[in-house]
Amino acid sequence: MIWYLLYPFRGTTEPPRLDNKHPLRAAFTRYGSYSARHPVITLLISVATAVILIYPFPFLYTNNFTSGSSNLPHHVWTSAQPFEGISTTKPDVVMRSIWVHGSYMKALEPEVLLRALEIQDDLLGPTINFDPRRTPEERVIVNATSSLTPDMRDTFHAVNGLSDSSWFFHSPLQYWSCDGENILQDKDIISTVNERSRQSNSVNVTLRHSIVFSGKRFENHRLVAADALVITLVHMLDSPVGRQWEEKAQALARRKSGQWRLYPEDGRSLSNTLYEFRFQPLSFQDDLFLGVIYSSIVLYFFISLSKLRALKSRLGLIVAVMAQIAVSIMSSFTICAIFKIDLSKIPREAYPLVILTVGLENIFRLINAVIVTPSSNSTASRIGEALGQTGHVALAGVSQNLAILWMLSKYVSPQVTAFCTFAAIALSFDFFYLLTFFAAVLSVDVRRTELSDSLNRVATLSRPTSPQQQPKQSWMDAMLRGESAFSTRVAGTIVMTGFILIAQWHFFDNESLGQTARRVVHLLKSQPQPPRSPQSSFLSVDIHQARTPTAWLRMQDHETAQEVIKVVKPNANSYIARVHDPLVFVLNGSDRTPTQYGVRPFLPAAYDFARNQFGVFMITVIVTLAAVSILMNYLLWDELPENDNDNRPNDEPLLSVKTLNNGHSLDVVLLSASRDGIIASVGLDRLIRIWDVRRGVMSYIVQDFESHVDPLPVLAMAIDGDSNWLALLSGHDRVYLWNIPERRWGPSMEVLVKGRKPVAFCFGYDSTEFINPLLVVRYNGTMTELRVESNESVEVGICRSPLVSVRQHFEKPLAASPNPPARVVTSSRKGCVHIASQLEAGWVSDSVDIPCPPGDQAITSIFPLPALGSFLAVRTRSVDLVDIVTHKITHTFNTQDMKPDSLRCFHSTRRRPQCGSVGLANLAIAYTNAETGNVILQSYLPERDGDTICFRDPYTPGSKTCCLWRETVEQRYEIVNPGEWEALKIGYLVGVRKREIPKPKAKSHPIANSGLRRRGVQLPRTLSAEKYLSGTEDDVWEVWSISSRGEMTSTPLCGYAESDNLLISALGPLHTMGRNSLVVGLGNVVKVITVGNDHFDGGESSTDDALFVGMAAATTSRRKKTSVGARKAHG
Repeated sequence: MIWYLLYPFRGTTEPPRLDNKHPLRAAFTRYGSYSARHPVITLLISVATAVILIYPFPFLYTNNFTSGSSNLPHHVWTSAQPFEGISTTKPDVVMRSIWVHGSYMKALEPEVLLRALEIQDDLLGPTINFDPRRTPEERVIVNATSSLTPDMRDTFHAVNGLSDSSWFFHSPLQYWSCDGENILQDKDIISTVNERSRQSNSVNVTLRHSIVFSGKRFENHRLVAADALVITLVHMLDSPVGRQWEEKAQALARRKSGQWRLYPEDGRSLSNTLYEFRFQPLSFQDDLFLGVIYSSIVLYFFISLSKLRALKSRLGLIVAVMAQIAVSIMSSFTICAIFKIDLSKIPREAYPLVILTVGLENIFRLINAVIVTPSSNSTASRIGEALGQTGHVALAGVSQNLAILWMLSKYVSPQVTAFCTFAAIALSFDFFYLLTFFAAVLSVDVRRTELSDSLNRVATLSRPTSPQQQPKQSWMDAMLRGESAFSTRVAGTIVMTGFILIAQWHFFDNESLGQTARRVVHLLKSQPQPPRSPQSSFLSVDIHQARTPTAWLRMQDHETAQEVIKVVKPNANSYIARVHDPLVFVLNGSDRTPTQYGVRPFLPAAYDFARNQFGVFMITVIVTLAAVSILMNYLLWDELPENDNDNRPNDEPLLSVKTLNNGHSLDVVLLSASRDGIIASVGLDRLIRIWDVRRGVMSYIVQDFESHVDPLPVLAMAIDGDSNWLALLSGHDRVYLWNIPERRWGPSMEVLVKGRKPVAFCFGYDSTEFINPLLVVRYNGTMTELRVESNESVEVGICRSPLVSVRQHFEKPLAASPNPPARVVTSSRKGCVHIASQLEAGWVSDSVDIPCPPGDQAITSIFPLPALGSFLAVRTRSVDLVDIVTHKITHTFNTQDMKPDSLRCFHSTRRRPQCGSVGLANLAIAYTNAETGNVILQSYLPERDGDTICFRDPYTPGSKTCCLWRETVEQRYEIVNPGEWEALKIGYLVGVRKREIPKPKAKSHPIANSGLRRRGVQLPRTLSAEKYLSGTEDDVWEVWSISSRGEMTSTPLCGYAESDNLLISALGPLHTMGRNSLVVGLGNVVKVITVGNDHFDGGESSTDDALFVGMAAATTSRRKKTSVGARKAHG
């Protein structure tokens, strides 16, 4: 409904679709991903909360109002409230009462009981062993003007027949038959009071503690103290007993006894108020209304559920939805009981109504959002994306409903206010359990094959190829599917508000429409409350009553109202009483100073529960959590590997972008990065800057004022493996070294490059040198090894043909090869491949003869795989996997036409199968299609789960778990509009591209330099210019990633509300950093793109598959696919 109210400002009634970079959406997405990756933890949080709030329920609620517990709602409307009708309305009865106080909270002492008995007998006459029943022959004729004798008084008693003079009373002294001797002989008054709490008076009105005591204190479900004895006379308007009570009260005041003080001092009640007491069972119309509402909800629920096509998961979702609603309601009841919010005034059938209407709305909105997410994405990605799309809508809906409930509570009756409070608490709990319990259950259901397959089919069918193929949808079908505005955004609020108004009408159904209108206008005027009566002010200051008369009246339960109605107005549902302010008697010598033994702020049963049940309660919570944890781990034991491998400790979104700004004023033109988080950047502003991502993006400028080194222009640069040295190849034919930790210049050395950038510039390796040598490989096929520390250089001829591809190949020592040589693998323009190896005698270059397949002869580039002791020889339409020692082809991958030097590869960690050869769990290659420019990703998996791709000769015997390359399963994916991209060792392709956005319409004011960069030019502030500017800065560039199992993710490259950056038309340099990060220049800033969480430890494990998350649960993904086909991933 809030979206309709905001229509004049927004121009639409649709909920807003927050941008991916909006903080609120990002928070919901991050939480959704976390809950999906850790469903057990999320579920345990919700279960713990539910058990903590549900376990006390039977201890806090009871039908016995004498136990200090809260009263359960019944099948009736009940109330005890000031009459809101015409003030001249004739009441049905009159109620007069006296309150007798001793010391604070000591009304049950014998002295107080005896003094109360004396006052009662003075007002009513002798009441010892009171039995007013008289046969018609025993009844006497009474003269209305004469003084009443006990027989005359009893004749008018209601037990002898209802008349205009009838009366009855209830008093706590009736527990002892109004006999002082019985009180004196009672050695345990507290036990007597509790044992006789169900005793009735002469007209069968139960002498409950709520009507004969005020200011009660309960412990262990027993009354242990009271602040006042309450003696109440109920009489008809013309009853002489009422007149006698009034006259004798004034006489008591004039007598001025030395045993008590009377308030008011003249014995006259200062004021009286019309009260309406109601006990109204649900009518046929009420039952019909609730039946129609609940039937509609159930019908909507099952129709919506049937649309999900989750045949195997439908029962589980039904149980989850019902459990969430039930737990929300019971949790709310517990909170209301603890804070003494009386819910017994509204029929119990009404309480689930609000949660069903509003809760189902949020649940199906989340389910539908999951359905429309790409089924190829991971469970965590789908739940996170769905919660990011719907979380703010659910939050806005809950906030809207809470605001409506708060406003309604200001104008409705107290019993309806209690219902509004319950509804607000229940809606809050429902939102909490939606984010914890249901999100976890839904993620488990999506992960398992039943719902995953069905969602996959629905997602496929929900994307028609053209608008003409979309079937026409009726409004009714859209409403039942939860897609129309009425069913998803208005229905819950309308039902909630409508029921509250209906409930309010139930308590004022005796009003005419005019009276109702006048009362509403009176409430809306918000007139100040009338000043409190002198009596009320005096009592609150001097007597310190533990319970005020008004609060005491509103505590009367529905059973008392029902019993009184049967006496004074049979066959009715309510009665109106003129309630006089009580006469308050305080015994002389009493200490009315409040103590800690007074009425406690929370429900007495809550204190009893904490004192007596805490140990059992904690054991129950722990055992329940342990049982749920064991059950979930048992149910998900075969699903946990996916969860573990895809785990990110901080549970950030899969793609995160960090901006390194304020470093350059002009564009970044060169970038280099180490594997442990050190970045070097060179800008057009002639600044060279070092960034340390490990220490919270600390940066400094490469300069030393004590020296006069000027390396600019910089042709190439490199960082050594330990991140100690930055090598800068200057256009002045010299190499300079900068000590990164010490921030000073190191040695330099001359090298002839003639101002041309070499094909490769990198650090080599020599264990005998403090500074590793530098390698400069030129296009003409020569390589120079620079030993800067000793100022020596070595020229090596690698190939006589011009080089087109040069790659380092540095292997780690293994048991089979303890001292592998450093290698450089090259390919030339003629297609020949050379391997330059660093031996003890120096560098040696060997030619590699690789057989050429027919029609695809030229080798265009190479790609090293040092962890596998192999490299890839890349042709136009095929890739050869070549052993770097034997030069034999292990396998040939067939591809589409490839763009030169575009191939990339990543694979799982190396394994050692039982046959002793090299093994892998999976491998993927990626390249740019030469014709379309799209990126093609081809991944290879063993045919059977748990097997290993084996590099052995196909004709050599192997183990049962070995899978030859020809037996692998290929999966192929295509990424449209890839932009610039790179492969990360963690198992992902990551790229940055410019999204296609609609061009702005031409305006009278052209936009200057809009496609390049901002150089102090102010754009015209037209609407179209603002939109275009915003789109250019924030929305054009986006980061995408895809794993080898086809999970596609994207996020904006620029942060939320990011500004003050240069506008650019093309990306700057791009470089990998570590296993899972990529750095890219974007104008004058550097962007660090990370998959998962950045781990810059400088090392890589050769045995830990957990580091390779791109292939995580690939076997699970393969089990869910019945066939392998090409897939196209659109941005």
